[in-house]
Amino acid sequence: MSGAAVGVDELKNSTPRFEGWNLVPLAGIPIIGLPYAGRFNTISDTWADSAGILKNLLAHSGEKLVRSADNYTLVNQVNEKTIGKILP
Repeated sequence: MSGAAVGVDELKNSTPRFEGWNLVPLAGIPIIGLPYAGRFNTISDTWADSAGILKNLLAHSGEKLVRSADNYTLVNQVNEKTIGKILP
């Protein structure tokens, strides 16, 4: 899971933001383009925050995630067998 955490962290660090000179292609006419740049930056910030949370989860709780997935798989298999007996 630590490899996945590193990958997510790299994506978080490369999340684009529009600031200063790189606003020109997106902004076009400033009165129209700046609100879009602001929205884009809000989405980028949200992604960066979410990626940070996911990175920490994968780095520090990866073992728990694997055990949880195993438990859900086991429960699903039992449920399928039970439903198969009830509804032939």
